[in-house]
Amino acid sequence: MQSDHFFRLVRAWLTVFLPRSRRLSPHTIRSYKTTLNLLIDYLRQTHKLSLQQVGFDQIDQTTVTGFTVWLTETRGAGPATVNQRLTAIKSFMAFCAGEDPALVACWLEIKRTRPARVPARPPDALPMAAVEALIAAPGQDSQRAVRDTTMILLMFDAAARIQEILDLSVGDIDTTPGRAAVTITGKGQKTRVVPIMDKTGRHLKQYTRLFHPDKPDPLALLFYTRRAGQPQKMSQDNVSYLLDKHAAKARPTCPEMPEHVHAHQLRHARAMQMLRAGVPLPHIKEFLGHADITTTNIYATADNQMVRHAIQQAASDTPEPAPLWKGDDDTILQLAGLK
Repeated sequence: MQSDHFFRLVRAWLTVFLPRSRRLSPHTIRSYKTTLNLLIDYLRQTHKLSLQQVGFDQIDQTTVTGFTVWLTETRGAGPATVNQRLTAIKSFMAFCAGEDPALVACWLEIKRTRPARVPARPPDALPMAAVEALIAAPGQDSQRAVRDTTMILLMFDAAARIQEILDLSVGDIDTTPGRAAVTITGKGQKTRVVPIMDKTGRHLKQYTRLFHPDKPDPLALLFYTRRAGQPQKMSQDNVSYLLDKHAAKARPTCPEMPEHVHAHQLRHARAMQMLRAGVPLPHIKEFLGHADITTTNIYATADNQMVRHAIQQAASDTPEPAPLWKGDDDTILQLAGLK
């Protein structure tokens, strides 16, 4: 009954442990669920197993290593994606080892599987000219335009992840001039209070008057869409759609606007802006809700690369130094002390 034991632990991990004990977001749980489905697909395709034959006997370090190779070569996954899948499997096996001591040895073996090397890439920050054009694109001539402007401005100003914005309730915002702020619930259900510009506070105040009139419920979703006349939570696809729409509108007059725009580019742009304004990295770390400052350091690295590129561009017209040694081969070898 290896298969039965395996799938019972899968169900407990996905439906009880991750949402209740770890309090992970539905998005993260979906990602972990996808990983296990991919692992099962790998076992069925490469080991020719039926679903009833899948169990812990087939999952060891060799299998997991083969799975990461399969993800890369067959599925075309990049190193970062492969490492996310590997993290999910290690998390699952750690849970299983806690539930069944017989699986501890298996978990310890899989735990030693090395992650793929991820090349360091600078954050894909939206240029500030594009940020300003994107915020201005919706205009203010309709309720929906007010909503879109407010959402884009808040995503940038609070440097929030897209899901963090969608999870906000009315009671999470404070529009008081001089101390405007938003309380964000991030990964692992950790909350942080992020200061925002008074201008953003004024936009939020205008927005709430339109979308939450008559003494709104503090627990009501701040941003929402309507289905069958009832307010419903917006999806990330809704936000991606409105960003693409307004980016397309702004692109003809803003050459800095990239072909594809996503919400995280606004977060990166805010972080880079803060860094260049002299805000210390530990403060930026707290502002972004990073668990480790190593993650935040990528912005400093990116800024150094931009400075270096600017220096190289500025020096492009400077003539190269003349050769120190001239003459035929014998002369050069003699000058070098080789003859």
